[in-house]
Amino acid sequence: MAECEKCGKKAGRLSPVMIAGAEMYVCPDCTRFGTAIKRAPPPQQATAASSHSTPMWSSRKKDALSSREKELADDYPKRVQRARENKGWSREDLGRNINEKVSVISNLENGEIHPSDKFIKKLEKALGIELMEAVEEMHAIGSMESKGMTLADFIVHKNR
Repeated sequence: MAECEKCGKKAGRLSPVMIAGAEMYVCPDCTRFGTAIKRAPPPQQATAASSHSTPMWSSRKKDALSSREKELADDYPKRVQRARENKGWSREDLGRNINEKVSVISNLENGEIHPSDKFIKKLEKALGIELMEAVEEMHAIGSMESKGMTLADFIVHKNR
């Protein structure tokens, strides 16, 4: 079942409607708020989160299996806050400079969101910092006997 983009109610069938200049897929109860559009049926999962533009942030965590050479530093919230304060900027100032809401900056500095690559580049450019760092290679510790490898074989020891 898809969700109405106006009220969030789950509905079996959504209708395309123009509301305040925005095309939205809404439930039968919300169609009265706009003008019906004659189009093909909406995608299976039409939600407010699945917009047509690339999101600037998400609440997802790092993908441990990604094949990237660089990844977002674990201390990115502190790096952003420190760089912003060093420039003498408030959260409002940073938001204005990179065209983001203050709430997004606040959530970022609190570590509540994981920024997209595009958002990371905007932050790095505006603040003059590096948020991406090289991925450390993992080497197996121990031996691979007939039982195969376990999680303990992948533990990274800091003192080695």
